[in-house]
Amino acid sequence: MIMGGVHLFEPTIANLLDWGANFGPKTVSGGQWWRLGASMFVHIGLIHLAFNMYVLWQAGEFIERLLGNAGFLIVYAVSGTAGALVSIAWHPYVVSAGASGAIFGLYGALLGYLVLRRDSIPVEVLSPLTKSTLIFVGYNLVYGVLRTGTDVADHLGGLAAGFVCGLVLAVPLTVEPPRRAVRNTAVLLGMGLLFVGAASKLPRPVDFTAEIKSFAAVESKVLATYRAALEQARSKKLSDDEVADLIQKDVLPDWEAERRRLAALKGLPPTAQGLLSALLNYMDVRQQGWSLLVQGLRTRDITATEAGAAKEQNADMLARGVGMQNAAPKARTGVRQR
Repeated sequence: MIMGGVHLFEPTIANLLDWGANFGPKTVSGGQWWRLGASMFVHIGLIHLAFNMYVLWQAGEFIERLLGNAGFLIVYAVSGTAGALVSIAWHPYVVSAGASGAIFGLYGALLGYLVLRRDSIPVEVLSPLTKSTLIFVGYNLVYGVLRTGTDVADHLGGLAAGFVCGLVLAVPLTVEPPRRAVRNTAVLLGMGLLFVGAASKLPRPVDFTAEIKSFAAVESKVLATYRAALEQARSKKLSDDEVADLIQKDVLPDWEAERRRLAALKGLPPTAQGLLSALLNYMDVRQQGWSLLVQGLRTRDITATEAGAAKEQNADMLARGVGMQNAAPKARTGVRQR
């Protein structure tokens, strides 16, 4: 990421999305399911990466000895994917990235192993190991709840998936690899089917930034047509009736259709819903202005024409207020570390 020009400590939301961060509108609605796996290898700066790798190093080697090489990899991948799924189910409009779900899954697998196979571990190792594992899980869950910007849903999803995997993969250390392979395969198939079923039930969140860009394109086209008509009217190339016809045929229909499309958007987060409400209000005022202008031009009613011009001025003010003057706004999206 750094070689690609991403900031060492503070990557932007766009950077994270470009490199595979998890985000409901792209992962679910956009069909980019690969983000469930990719996001566990993307981190929000060097400090985030270093902390996750330090925690992984603390217990990773020991857990790998308990589960075997393949079992360790399976638990890591399954837990990271499960955490990412829970994350977008809980807060689909938040961008998340990091390995915490997978790492919590490894600790969850360790707990599952200790539940069934504590007799495989020497007593002098078992007690401090159990204590340190519970302290790690408890402390980090509490810390994540208290600290904003932490993806607790991902942690819980990874922990639960890892615990289940640990229960299935818990076999004595003396068991030969071929017998472990059967359990590894069962975990992969079972969790794979579970993930497919869960993914099919997820709601399809709206990519509001994409919707705004689509609106901006329509607005730019419609305003260009409208302003060109006014310019032709001023230069006496079009009569009042011709300008009214042009507005009614080439301006209002596209504007009304876009307004209906945006009004149909549901399930947006509060910030986006507030912006959408302001945008729809702006569109209503703009449409009212054009309708009054058409009426005034057809009936030669100066009062209606002036009222339309006043609505146009009001619409311009509203456009500046919501950041919608021929450009999509810079939408702010929350980011959470995993």
